[in-house]
Amino acid sequence: MKELKKLISKDGSVKFLFGLHDNNAIEALYMHDKSNTLTYNSTVCVSSQVGCKVGCAFCATTQQGFVRNLSSFEIVNQVDKCNSYCTQAGADAIKAVVFAGMGEPLLNYENVKAAIHRLASGYGINSFELATVGIVPAIDKMIEDFKNESMVIRLNLSLHASTDEIRDSLIPFNTFFNISDILDAACRYAEAFNRRVRIRYMLIKGLNDTQADMDRLCSLLENKPVKLVISSYNDNQVKGLIPPDREDVEKFYRFIRDKIDSDIFYNFGSDIAGGCGQLRQTQIAG
Repeated sequence: MKELKKLISKDGSVKFLFGLHDNNAIEALYMHDKSNTLTYNSTVCVSSQVGCKVGCAFCATTQQGFVRNLSSFEIVNQVDKCNSYCTQAGADAIKAVVFAGMGEPLLNYENVKAAIHRLASGYGINSFELATVGIVPAIDKMIEDFKNESMVIRLNLSLHASTDEIRDSLIPFNTFFNISDILDAACRYAEAFNRRVRIRYMLIKGLNDTQADMDRLCSLLENKPVKLVISSYNDNQVKGLIPPDREDVEKFYRFIRDKIDSDIFYNFGSDIAGGCGQLRQTQIAG
């Protein structure tokens, strides 16, 4: 694996484009979260696949199509490369690994599981987060495989809609595992590990940010073992999808926070194509 490009953001995050042995390319994002609220202090977000087959309407990666799964070695190597950067730059060593880069990690479950074990044993990393659209059988497999392990694996479910109709249009996999299915799986995971599941809700102007959405979201999540994380659509120039104004995000949050434990996540590296697949997309276009 070789470094093809490195971009450093004004917020301190670093986006890497790595070349693989078969001339494919993947991304990793190093994030330094000084506030230490929504991520660990020093985190790397890694890819689990070349491309993605899930087909999310808002994602740059899925526009590039699916090529293949990454091996556990290729996943771990991203962390190794980022750790080398941290050493050279005098930055904090990696404290946590987030599987939220290119690809759906639960569609490459066995290699992701092997990478987690290798990172825990070889690097002493015991804090992980896994972002998924909700592949329910794999979530249940995680419960079975990791229930006796000491590492922390935070589950992060991409909801992004308050109705199945809206979610179908944003995340085609919703037709396999709908909102009710994935929230039930989230509750099972939370109960198994005595740890709340994070529910990601990305606001898109005029699509999922209405008062009706707020009301439905409260009904869906109230009294469930979850934490809602609200974010803004990271503009991928998709026709019909518009990022909300910052004040609209905060208005949505102010209404929700009194009813559901929630917070706002501000995107890292938006000035350096920090969003999933964005840097690789520019490389392909170039």
